[in-house]
Amino acid sequence: MIPLEDTNMMEVFDIDSETRMAVDGSTEPPEGYRDPDISIAIRELKSPNHRNASIAAEFLFERSHTEHERSSWNKDQIRNEGGIPILCHLLKSPSWHVRYHACSALSELAFRNEKNCKAIVENSWALQSLVEMLSTTYTTMQEDAALVINNCAAFCEEACLVMIRHPGLVQALKALVTDGLFGAKNVSVGAINCLTRCDSAKKLLNDLKIVEEALIPAIQEAGYGEKYNARVCRASMAIANLTGSCYEPLTTISHYHTVAAMVEILGYSLEGKSWAGINFAPYSVLYPLRSLAYNPKHQSELIQCGLIERIAETMNSWRLEDHRSRQVLLLAIDIANVLFEAPEYQEVFFSSGIFSATKLTASGRRDEGAECIALAENLLAKLSKFPVAVWMGLHHRLGTNSQFQLLDEYVLGIILEYSFTGYKCN
Repeated sequence: MIPLEDTNMMEVFDIDSETRMAVDGSTEPPEGYRDPDISIAIRELKSPNHRNASIAAEFLFERSHTEHERSSWNKDQIRNEGGIPILCHLLKSPSWHVRYHACSALSELAFRNEKNCKAIVENSWALQSLVEMLSTTYTTMQEDAALVINNCAAFCEEACLVMIRHPGLVQALKALVTDGLFGAKNVSVGAINCLTRCDSAKKLLNDLKIVEEALIPAIQEAGYGEKYNARVCRASMAIANLTGSCYEPLTTISHYHTVAAMVEILGYSLEGKSWAGINFAPYSVLYPLRSLAYNPKHQSELIQCGLIERIAETMNSWRLEDHRSRQVLLLAIDIANVLFEAPEYQEVFFSSGIFSATKLTASGRRDEGAECIALAENLLAKLSKFPVAVWMGLHHRLGTNSQFQLLDEYVLGIILEYSFTGYKCN
């Protein structure tokens, strides 16, 4: 199993995650849905014949893969019929092929499925087996194990704490970041980045010196190419998640470029495009950007790089899709709120489109949720208090006899909308 950027068959979610959209847009299976072939494959996992067990695990991987039209339903069926504990047990198989396909299946089962992530990390066989796989001398096996950790961390915050607390797991990831081969380094940095987005785990990770002993060395190491750039950016995001700051590398990428790259990646993410070969999820980019926005030394850079415009775009294009959707919106509003507190940057907001985007969010018409609506209303109140000259017809020198005063409320509303949607007069 190899990282997403290397193959179409295995995908990583690095929320640094590589993101993908489900082919089947429905979330609930029809009553009584059951794929009988999945049930047969689960039974075959127990076969003493390694070849049969390997084929069965590979079949479950394919049925779980997002390219399958019923992948989300299939993942639930595999869990409900007891397939996950058997796959976890197969991670200790003496057969390399069995371990390979079992690990592939578990990685796919964890993708966008919080219940599956919990089932994996709570299994007594799984985490110890993954640590052992991370510590082997087989690069492919190391990458396989890191991918399972990556996806479990990306989609389940509870799983993060369990994994971080497991003896030897973080240390094994750190060892791969500093001493592993190129592919293993990349996947391990991605897994660490996902772990750093767990708020309750930050102290544990800092106590384990993840920044000093893994992430900074990852940035300092010289390299080139898209995958290298992605590794550096993921490491920078992880540092931002843990420290609220960006490390200034001494080699190939400057401090300013790192911040600019994050803002640029957010733009690519919102458009559904890849950056450095990876389709980053908006949540994975907004999380470190929020950390940087709270640091006064980064605020000017973020605004100069166009972050406010990207936040407006995030709010305008938002829709409810999964359990992360409202978190994306909360992060975006929080960033806008904190940056608006800096008086020297407030005028940027009114040419960015943030006013209309906030108004749309506060309306609640897209099922934003009570918390998002409340935060948007708070931001809207701040924006509304800011003095802005909309048109000269209201200037006291023109007086009450100005014909501008004859405009009705509908026309005035149109003028106000255009004034705060980012359009600039030439």
